[in-house]
Amino acid sequence: MSNNTRRDFIKKTAAGAAFLASASARVLGANDRVRVGMIGVGARGQDLLKQLLAVKSAELVAVADIYSRRLEEAERLVPGVRKFRDHRQLLDSDLDGVIVASPLHLHARHFLDTIAAGKDLYCEKTMTWSIPEAEQCLGAAKQSDRVIQIGLQHESSGALADTRSWIANGLLGKITQVESWMSRNTPRGKGQWVRAVPADCVAENVNWKAFLDGRPDRPFDGYKFMNWRLFWEFSGGNVTENMVHQIAWIMSALNLPVPTSAYMSGGVFSEKDGREVPDTIAVTLDFPGDVVLTWQSTFSNSRYGLGERFLGSEGTVEHVAGATDMVTGKSDELTRHFPEPVNRSNGSPFTSNTPDQNHMANWIDCIRSRKTPNASVELGYRTAVAAHMANLAYRSKQRVAFETARNMTV
Repeated sequence: MSNNTRRDFIKKTAAGAAFLASASARVLGANDRVRVGMIGVGARGQDLLKQLLAVKSAELVAVADIYSRRLEEAERLVPGVRKFRDHRQLLDSDLDGVIVASPLHLHARHFLDTIAAGKDLYCEKTMTWSIPEAEQCLGAAKQSDRVIQIGLQHESSGALADTRSWIANGLLGKITQVESWMSRNTPRGKGQWVRAVPADCVAENVNWKAFLDGRPDRPFDGYKFMNWRLFWEFSGGNVTENMVHQIAWIMSALNLPVPTSAYMSGGVFSEKDGREVPDTIAVTLDFPGDVVLTWQSTFSNSRYGLGERFLGSEGTVEHVAGATDMVTGKSDELTRHFPEPVNRSNGSPFTSNTPDQNHMANWIDCIRSRKTPNASVELGYRTAVAAHMANLAYRSKQRVAFETARNMTV
């Protein structure tokens, strides 16, 4: 989609969303289950579907997807679920909330359409594909009364709650730098995220036009449809898939606004398999208040897993998750505080022990209470902007300031 076309779409959709949000809201009784629909039931969508099914006060009543295979898979998980090939038909259904788990480049359309339909929203991260989309979605959200949760699951972690408390109580002193990293590995010759194209992934089973969403028309491409994460046209790569989780954790702990500037280096170094988005990355984000945040990532080594270190004049917070077991998804996760002896000689180390909240259950609870969920739309906006600033810096090969990034095209 051209920038002008995309901006026109967003403006028109946002205008329609502005005052319609409360029109179709259902008043929930104490014993009513929250009725939920889902747009996009691929791999990530099915993960979220299973999370929703575990919340006893909610039920999945409808799904929408542009690929027939995904609808069949969803029905096997939830027999009798209503199925739609067009998300607008789902939004016309009797629903309280909608989960958006479509590919990144479709988030803004589904976000704005959901708000305009008067439904509460759970939108997978990253909130949008671009900065202009993030600004339009934030604007529409502010003009509505909808409950919106962004799929930044670490915002519901007990470790984040403890880190906020430690910082608020002055145990870290002045924090000027935060280090973060995420590393993975795959067998040689098998690039991260590359998926096989199923035999039934053909033009007659996929609404290719809906997938392109106004981008230049072309013949159906099953490889790009299945592997959209590899291409800038549909994705933000590892920055919007993984970095955004960690910078959300850091930005919310420190209550940081959008960055003042960003720089990113790296490239496609691990597997030269035709992907456009880099697999080896070093990001630097500058923030007001003399804070520098760095994030490094590689797809060639998984030894050190992921983690963050808050470096303060009086103490350090270190959150590490070690190498993730790719079968079980488990890792050795630990969050600790260490005093800086030069400024806090009487301090002693201690470990986070506050339990995590259920991120999906938090959204469902907030639909009932009308409170703000753990991962607010404002945080979704700030983290989307930070991620897109990093990618714009990489693609333009320059340091990018926030005001410049808002008007950049690549």
